[in-house]
Amino acid sequence: MRVIVIGGDAAGMSAASQVKRLKPEYEVIVFERGRYISYAACGIPYYIGGAVGALEDLLEVLPEEAREKRNIDLRLGHRVVSIDPSERTVTVDHEGSRRIEPYDRLVIATGARPQTQGIDIGTFSNVFTMNDLYDASLIMDFIAEHKPRSVAVIGGGYIGLEAVESFCSLGISTTLVHRREDLHRAFEKEISDTIKEKLTENGVTLSLGHPLKGLEQRAGKIGVVRDTDTIEVDAVVLAIGVEPNSDLASDAGVTLGANRAIRVNEFMETDRDGIYAAGDCATASMATFGIEVHAPLALKANKQGLIAGMNIAGVREAFAGVMNTAITKVFDLGVARTGLSFAQAQDLGLDPEKIMVQSRDRARYYPGSSSIQSLVIVGKKNRRVLGAQLAGRVESVKRIDVYATALYNRMTIDQLFDLDLAYAPPFSPVYDPVLLAARVARKKK
Repeated sequence: MRVIVIGGDAAGMSAASQVKRLKPEYEVIVFERGRYISYAACGIPYYIGGAVGALEDLLEVLPEEAREKRNIDLRLGHRVVSIDPSERTVTVDHEGSRRIEPYDRLVIATGARPQTQGIDIGTFSNVFTMNDLYDASLIMDFIAEHKPRSVAVIGGGYIGLEAVESFCSLGISTTLVHRREDLHRAFEKEISDTIKEKLTENGVTLSLGHPLKGLEQRAGKIGVVRDTDTIEVDAVVLAIGVEPNSDLASDAGVTLGANRAIRVNEFMETDRDGIYAAGDCATASMATFGIEVHAPLALKANKQGLIAGMNIAGVREAFAGVMNTAITKVFDLGVARTGLSFAQAQDLGLDPEKIMVQSRDRARYYPGSSSIQSLVIVGKKNRRVLGAQLAGRVESVKRIDVYATALYNRMTIDQLFDLDLAYAPPFSPVYDPVLLAARVARKKK
């Protein structure tokens, strides 16, 4: 069996490693167009901000480890330019020469690319994205050489918020530009308002409610053109979002789904025989709700790669889906969310309501006790927990995992209240914020 994997990051290397673990006799080839594999892209903002000391610290698997310890035929600097499903071949470009490689099974793990709204960032020396280690190197080199005094981060999602904190930690005057008054739609307005307060408190200039029209080179500066004005800064980071690298699959006749991601079933199979897809280029099902989504999240990429590898090796294993569970920090504020947004729940006809509770994350009298904001979305009629969002001390919002577990198990808010959660003053009040939110919801019966 000859298995070819396109892409050597999280999903691709997970798939390749799993195949070799289960079927050492299989030939497994990974084509990676760059020079890095299996790196922690989520750590890039923290590297730029100085919390992570070296770029190499973000490398999870080195090429020599993949080749020598995992026996994977890893080929760096190889770009797959086309797939022929009928012949079961891929065409690969390496240093200007092309060759055709046959496969028995193929895994497409091409990841996602930054959205740029049609802006050709290659024409600017001081406009960046924050998607991979190459971006990180470019940003750090620019900072070292030009010592910028001002930066505009465009985008109010996770990457944008983390980028803002990174530049502020370097003492660079930072402006957050976003087309909506509220931040990314993943955050409910109440949580968005809390994040905005934290940004302002830490000196971030908020420039919200006006769409980006384009960028202008102004000598050594960049003009951020909006519908009402132009903001002039030393550098710009585009953090508008990502889109799946699905063109290769689409050109081969593989069906696409949500947000043009490659449509896969629970076994990571596409609609073309012998072709699998995994990671940020592939769709996923939102567990228990049956919604097809594009969820470019690290855990999902690793899991999907693992599942693809298992199925290729003959172990029939299904991917359970996602809940779009995510967590981040904005300075000393932790923010987390899982499940449906209120708008999504409305669109699905689930008749939702919001439960908002402000409480403490530790016993009131215990040192370090601080406020935590809990927002829970519940079905009015069936009482089912549909989603949750938290904002509070960084360590405290990991409670989102309790809600994610409840969502996977289709629990009602009343069943959530029945949980026997741990209590001690250094960790929570007697009524943990999760239980308190459920208690408040019970009163609305």
